[in-house]
Amino acid sequence: MIQIFRASFLGLFLLLYASICQAYAPLQSPPISDRQGLIDFVRDCVEERLPEFIVNYTHGYMGSNDDLLYACNLPHIHSRVLLKNGLASKVHYKVSYYPGMLVADAYITRDRSRLTAEQQELYDIAASIVAQARDLTPLQAELFFHDTICRQVSYYTGTPQRITPRYATAIGAFLDRKANCQGYCDAFYMLCTMYGLKVDMQSGIASKQKHVWNVVEINGKWYAVDVTWDDNDTRNQNYTFISHKYFNAPKEIMRFTHNWKEEDITQEIENYLDDAYFYCTDEVDAYIFGNYFHRTRDAIEFITTQLIRGRQSLRIMTYRDDPRYDQIKFVNLQINRILTTARKQLSFYTILQKHGNYLYISIDVRRRQV
Repeated sequence: MIQIFRASFLGLFLLLYASICQAYAPLQSPPISDRQGLIDFVRDCVEERLPEFIVNYTHGYMGSNDDLLYACNLPHIHSRVLLKNGLASKVHYKVSYYPGMLVADAYITRDRSRLTAEQQELYDIAASIVAQARDLTPLQAELFFHDTICRQVSYYTGTPQRITPRYATAIGAFLDRKANCQGYCDAFYMLCTMYGLKVDMQSGIASKQKHVWNVVEINGKWYAVDVTWDDNDTRNQNYTFISHKYFNAPKEIMRFTHNWKEEDITQEIENYLDDAYFYCTDEVDAYIFGNYFHRTRDAIEFITTQLIRGRQSLRIMTYRDDPRYDQIKFVNLQINRILTTARKQLSFYTILQKHGNYLYISIDVRRRQV
């Protein structure tokens, strides 16, 4: 009788143990024989925020960790080969997620129970910023998040680490006020997602180095947003300059400085400038966004007219139709000449940036001289 009881108990225990193991067993992929199949499977796992999964490779193919990091926007991945037998192999992956992504998930589901103490602190900061944008249009909110990150964060990068460093996350961006491109992207992703925008990350190359930026959907179209490259810290001159060259930029703008592999594309962005780009939009008045001109001379006349009327800040984009205006000294001379004629003296600084076929001119008035 006792032996029968022991056997029944052992059988029940093994059945319960097997069901528990099955419940917590990592998800396994179907047979995968090429890169696209791998990326599709892993992106589905990332969408579900799975902490681990197993990939069954066939036909001699085996993906690299870089494939997953760059195509699936993961900050860190650990892999362990479980089986390698001829043309077949089995690899166990453990992945981590950006804290900004986890905070955004918690905000949407209204469940903060799985956040760490630091992520809870990040949640409160992010929720406060998003609350300030609730009455804004999607385009205005996106600009508000872009500029908030630029104002609060300084670019920083350190030595590579085995784990994801703080500066490569939104925690570094908002808790430490310093981040690399990953940290800027995580912060922008977090705020936009919490607001309700569709946003993703895109990996590639910029200035011959690995780089990551965001892509965002506005009115059914996708555009690139590189907050890192728009944040131009010039503290030695006592001001911080925020550019908007890469705010909702199409391929026409991005391809001059950024490159990416077709197989790593997360979302296909627009080819040419349209009214979602910072300098081309007519959604709101020009005091919030920039202005685009087909002729440089028209841009200079507009700048001086606005300065005479008391405008404090201007962001201008113009087609490069006259090489004389490619020099900031010449631009300043033209502006000062018109201001002098109008008997208006202002103290301002000018930043001029050349970019392919376009010229960007940014004016900020420091003080008025009586």
